[in-house]
Amino acid sequence: MRCGGDLWTVQISVTPIDNHQVIITKHACTKGGEFIDGQFYEDGKPSKAREDYNVGYSFSGQVIDGNNHIVEDFIGGGDELSIVDAPEGFPFLTFLSSFYAANYSHTYLLYSTFPTFKKIAEIRDPLNMWQANNKKGSERIIDGYYINSNGSFLIDRLTTEHNEAGVWPPKYDLETIKIDESGVISLGIRDFDIENYKRLE
Repeated sequence: MRCGGDLWTVQISVTPIDNHQVIITKHACTKGGEFIDGQFYEDGKPSKAREDYNVGYSFSGQVIDGNNHIVEDFIGGGDELSIVDAPEGFPFLTFLSSFYAANYSHTYLLYSTFPTFKKIAEIRDPLNMWQANNKKGSERIIDGYYINSNGSFLIDRLTTEHNEAGVWPPKYDLETIKIDESGVISLGIRDFDIENYKRLE
């Protein structure tokens, strides 16, 4: 994990999922300061850790099975890693991994947990609240999964695939993805108009 300073473990969370445990670790990168028992110090004195000033944070995940064997050694590595609160009946464990080099840069990481733990798909650039609500809401909060009238789980994402390379600014289209027990399937790509966006019904 890149740091450029001193790397500290500041928080570890453990979440049981089926017969596995998901371990998410929050790391801090400092230049000149240090963490001791969760407290940040500068020049030997307690100080305030200020993100993007004297400390930067990153997250990584690991999954172990019921026998304490590592089944997934590294997940994430960005500015955020969290377990997504998916709708009831959603077939996969989903992580949100984010890199805030831009205003929004999110990825949903989908994993099956039974009968074996394995990665199913990555869904890059799912719509955020700002994009899904006509520029109202946070660019750092994902609009998320939804259910259509047929009871299918869907998610909308932006994509520049199939567009002319090297064009700036890039042209973003909208792709709707269906998720079920067999995996993910694209329902097609269409023009994205932020002022008239609607979920599929």
